[in-house]
Amino acid sequence: MKNFVCLFAALFVSFAAFSQNAKYTGAMTKAITELDSAKTIAQHLEAANSFARIASAEPKEWLPDYYAAFNLLSAAFMQLKETPAKALETIDAAQANLDKALAIAPNESEIVVLQAYILIARVSENPMVKGQELSPQVFALLGKAAALNPQNPRAPFLQGTYTMNMPEFYGGGAAKAKPYFEKAATLFEQPVSGNLMPRWGKEANAYFLEQASKK
Repeated sequence: MKNFVCLFAALFVSFAAFSQNAKYTGAMTKAITELDSAKTIAQHLEAANSFARIASAEPKEWLPDYYAAFNLLSAAFMQLKETPAKALETIDAAQANLDKALAIAPNESEIVVLQAYILIARVSENPMVKGQELSPQVFALLGKAAALNPQNPRAPFLQGTYTMNMPEFYGGGAAKAKPYFEKAATLFEQPVSGNLMPRWGKEANAYFLEQASKK
């Protein structure tokens, strides 16, 4: 009887864990679909809110905070063209969410890449002032991300993007950026580990590689 009770308890715990995992996976899959279809500032902000709600329910998971930060950053890049002051507030919000993800998984390559992307957004707001200050940090973070996971295509993709937009006399330009895009293109063809893991960047990398090849 005692063994039966222990077995029942173990099965109950396993079932509860499975149900919780299935609920998390379902919520994340729905939110990622929302992210994939987001085209406007408002849609990205709404997707960020969806991931933030999941993060509140799953405080041990880094991906919800990561995706909340990514959506806020996507909105901020759009805002930079219209309302730069508002964009800075959104970038700060993205950083706050990413800090939560970083606290959970400090050695996750995807988080380090997104940290570099946030700094790139800060540079984009005022390149002349912030470029010289933040560029070394951007390259250091992308180098760290590549070291943590050499198979992460977003590290060379962002390295190429940032290099391409730098003046040639600072070591930038299409010729210098092209090898990064080529490396990223190869890595983007590899299968992604896990349905919930980040996939962004492939189409943009293909576009920039094409542009770099024309110059």
